[in-house]
Amino acid sequence: MTADGDSKTDAAYQLLRREILAARLPADTALRPSSLKASYGLSWTPVREALARLEAERLVVYRRNRGFAVAPVSSEELDDLQRARQAIELPLLKEAIENGDAEWEASLVAAHHRLSRCTLPVDDPSEETLSQWEHLHAAFHQTLLSAAVSKWLLRFQAQIHEQLQRHHRVLAILPVFKNKQADAKEAFDALRNAMSTAHHTELLHAVLDRDVDRALMLMAEHAGTTMDVFERTNAVQEQLARRKASKDGKPARKSPAAKSAASTASAQKTRSKKQTG
Repeated sequence: MTADGDSKTDAAYQLLRREILAARLPADTALRPSSLKASYGLSWTPVREALARLEAERLVVYRRNRGFAVAPVSSEELDDLQRARQAIELPLLKEAIENGDAEWEASLVAAHHRLSRCTLPVDDPSEETLSQWEHLHAAFHQTLLSAAVSKWLLRFQAQIHEQLQRHHRVLAILPVFKNKQADAKEAFDALRNAMSTAHHTELLHAVLDRDVDRALMLMAEHAGTTMDVFERTNAVQEQLARRKASKDGKPARKSPAAKSAASTASAQKTRSKKQTG
């Protein structure tokens, strides 16, 4: 492929990747070359190469006789990603605390300052504010782990983080923003708590104090806050579905998302019993 072809492929890859991660191309959306050409002005060859790269990153899936589509999201996948995050980030955080120097500490304080100055998306639920917060939030966590020595774990962490960011958007953040019902207050409050700078401030202080045990505990707690948002959001959606079914005189049926959430909760309880048994 020529240098021009490479640049077009990379441009198509970066564009589609941004659209998928930001959920502007929703999960399960068919990625037909003709549609992508009409919407984004992309030609077939760069699109084909870009989709192959995105499939390798599990942001795109290929379905026999149906072609490419944006990778689906689910509560099971979110739970799996959360467990993978803990398995990788906690050892990385321990390494970072043990190996970080004064320059790393200064970079971490600066990243925390930028995040603390950012408007919370719960106060301004615009795409611009959400994207800015996600960028600064990711920068803080990347800086936090940057002093770790395992390059492979850092690569895995970066991939998991991007997958989690998309799942958080689709399953937790955007549903809260879209739900105007008074019943959604608990989910909204849970989202505010998850995005609060207070979590990051506590974590920052523990890390700067080189208190490994406390830092690991706070990191694990922080990772669980988004699952709380997701569970509360699903509870609201189920409550609204029951009200609608009652009004229409029909039996309420669980949505696929609720069934998925229930399955995930059951799996979490089973793992907890095994760990404590």
